Order: sequence, then C-alpha cells, then structure tokens
Amino acid sequence: MKRSYFKILITVLLILIPVFYFGIFNSKVSLTYETNNPGDCISLITGRNLCQDIEQMKILIAVDIIIIVLLMLFRKKIIRD
Repeated sequence: MKRSYFKILITVLLILIPVFYFGIFNSKVSLTYETNNPGDCISLITGRNLCQDIEQMKILIAVDIIIIVLLMLFRKKIIRD
C-alpha cells in the first residue's frame, strides 16, 4: 500500500469517530423525546430500539480505535514504497 493511501485511510478512520459519537448523541436525544418513560428504549415514532443503536455506535467506535492502533503498529509492514 502506498503511503498516501495509508494516510487517507487513517484520516477517514479518525473522521468516523466523531460521526459515530454524533450518532450516539442523536440517539440519546431521540431516547429523551420519542419515548414515554425514561426506561423505554423503543421509539414511538420510528419503532427502532434506540438503546441497541447506542450500543452499536459504542462498539463501532471501539472497533475503529482498535483498527487505527493496529494499522499504526504494523504500518512499516503495510506501507510499501
């Protein structure tokens, strides 16, 4: 992989972290306004399980960070000039 492609990949992965965090924030706002009780997780408007969406976003952030760390650890083996 060329160095420029590697930098683009790392940049995209870094940009995804705030996007996933915004997804968590958005789901928490929906959880506040689209449910009757604070303990409910199912949206009355869309019918989606908002608690599951929040957990999936947390997992995606963790996987994203792990991929970034692994790419940085093995960058000398990955990058071929």
